[in-house]
Amino acid sequence: MLSFGDGRPHVERIKQAGALLICQVQTLEQARDALDAGADVLVAQGAEAGGHGVARGTFALVPAVVDAARGTVPVAAAGGVADGRGLAAALMLGADGVLVGTRFYATQEAAGFSAAKERIVAASGDRTVRGILFDIARRNVWPAPYTGRVLRNDFSERWRGREAELLQHQDEEAVSYAEARAAGNFDTAAVIAGEGVDLIRDIPPAAEIVDRMAREAEILLARAADRL
Repeated sequence: MLSFGDGRPHVERIKQAGALLICQVQTLEQARDALDAGADVLVAQGAEAGGHGVARGTFALVPAVVDAARGTVPVAAAGGVADGRGLAAALMLGADGVLVGTRFYATQEAAGFSAAKERIVAASGDRTVRGILFDIARRNVWPAPYTGRVLRNDFSERWRGREAELLQHQDEEAVSYAEARAAGNFDTAAVIAGEGVDLIRDIPPAAEIVDRMAREAEILLARAADRL
């Protein structure tokens, strides 16, 4: 699975290994480039997603990528999908499935601090923020147009709108940020999460999430079919 850049330098090795090439894209242009490069699966990632992305919303991007693919490869929707409603909506938009991140972070099997999972459960999508603050603190600023969505915390509220000043203090802030990450101090360290946190209210086993989403989507799609 490739994302955030030109996948062409890696395509030949992936194909020679007998693996499927999954390309996550954030724009329609990227989707067309990935198709030309030989992608076997496209993931259309909207800006609602946690972590790095661009600016387009999932609801409009997914059908545009589906149209570009013209049925030649499967398309999955990503960004803001956290329950069966999101799965059903993605299928109605023409996607073949979904790629789910934040909802599976808040599961028992996910390799993360319990404090981070609890923050996801308690959070609202209104309390997420997209930017480069945490990239600056990690000494890993991504090229434009990529920014990262995380939960707001004390660090983001202190530095938001002061990115240039943070760069001037990057050396000392990077040290304290690394210490916070190692200690699981999420008043400073980022919890990477998307806007779908509104829909996350517990920390169950991952298999339970799959079952819930499938059952809810099935019911919703059946209702939609009855109304047509």
